[in-house]
Amino acid sequence: MRMKRVLVFVLVIVFAMSLMAGCGGSGDNDTAGKTTLTFWCHIDNVWNAEQDKIIDEFMADNPDIVIQKEAFPYDDFEQKTQTSLMEKSGGADIYSLWGGWAVDYASTGVFSPVPEDFIDGIIEDSYDPVLGGFEYDGQYYGIPLEFNNEYGGMLVSVPKFKEFGIDYPTTWDDMISIAKEHTVREGNLFKFRGFDFPAWDATTYIWLSMILSSGGEYMTDDDQFNFSTPIGIKTMQEMVDYVVVDQITNTEGITGGEEMEPYQKFYLGDSLMVPRGPWVVPEGWEEYDLTYGEDYEYVSMPFYGEDKLFAAETGWGLAVNANSDNQDAAWKFVEFWSEKDRLLEYNKACGLIPPYKSLAHDPSLIEEMPYLEPLIDILDGGKFIGYFNTDILKEAVSNMFVDLCENGGSVEDAVKSLDDTLNNG
Repeated sequence: MRMKRVLVFVLVIVFAMSLMAGCGGSGDNDTAGKTTLTFWCHIDNVWNAEQDKIIDEFMADNPDIVIQKEAFPYDDFEQKTQTSLMEKSGGADIYSLWGGWAVDYASTGVFSPVPEDFIDGIIEDSYDPVLGGFEYDGQYYGIPLEFNNEYGGMLVSVPKFKEFGIDYPTTWDDMISIAKEHTVREGNLFKFRGFDFPAWDATTYIWLSMILSSGGEYMTDDDQFNFSTPIGIKTMQEMVDYVVVDQITNTEGITGGEEMEPYQKFYLGDSLMVPRGPWVVPEGWEEYDLTYGEDYEYVSMPFYGEDKLFAAETGWGLAVNANSDNQDAAWKFVEFWSEKDRLLEYNKACGLIPPYKSLAHDPSLIEEMPYLEPLIDILDGGKFIGYFNTDILKEAVSNMFVDLCENGGSVEDAVKSLDDTLNNG
């Protein structure tokens, strides 16, 4: 028994030491006379493996520079990153950065500006949302690695559509009609949901697209929220009615905590259609042993209005610490990673939509990830969501939506209150 404890202790020490080493791949550990750069990211088996490949390639081409990768559990990574950005001390030379965090910190001077000769070519080829979070006062402070899209696609149950003898919906009205016809309830208990849309991300992004695709806006020219327009009120009323009147689903996707999201319930056979970003598609075969094309597919979600417009926030990218003593070397690494061929391979390996138009329409992308096809043709309709903390928006919209569904009340009053909360909070 004691020997087992000693062995476990030794293994823990060895594992901890391997984590502390934390650098990508098989690079030379001798750093004498070399420039050493730290790179912070969160733990993700697929992403980390691809990052290691890029790090090894870079160090092979640049033997005078060492990249030390430090990967942390996501919550720790978020806290460490934001603490270092707030305090403007310590931290990494290079950050794997969520664009929503850049919105909060780009104005503080904590990031190194992207070199002009580097950013010019990127601007011309980028989709609108992918750079929005990295821009402040006409200057860019980060480089995108992906197009983060939470609207335009939905999971559908192939066996159920075949059983019902119906085609996938091509219009919004068809989608809602199919959902109403095939929802199964026993009293207040849902046995099968037709269109399970209430979720942290989906509720907000669906509403924003309903507004934009109808020719409306939710922000004023002076960057104030303005949801209390006729189209804003009308579309929110319809979303509430889908739950309260049509009863095609309920609000458990928001109120159920973190136990299980709607797309995970879908993989257990709980629903017919679920809107979500494409990143959930591989989980069907990786975590639930389902067969894509037989058990489920990812198809185009119809637009509410005539215009194929939707809102998207800036996703993951790379930023350089303005307090780094080696900013030139850091930007050299970022440029290396961002080279078109290398970034495309990274996107394909990690299941990400490329941030650049030339890469998103590369035939090899759809060959390897055919489920992205419903999204590629609508990416030009993506609009940067706005220069604000999107978590605050999603929390406020979700709380309002749940309250209206569960407690009733005037949608118009609730939306006006939402504007007041967001603009004065």
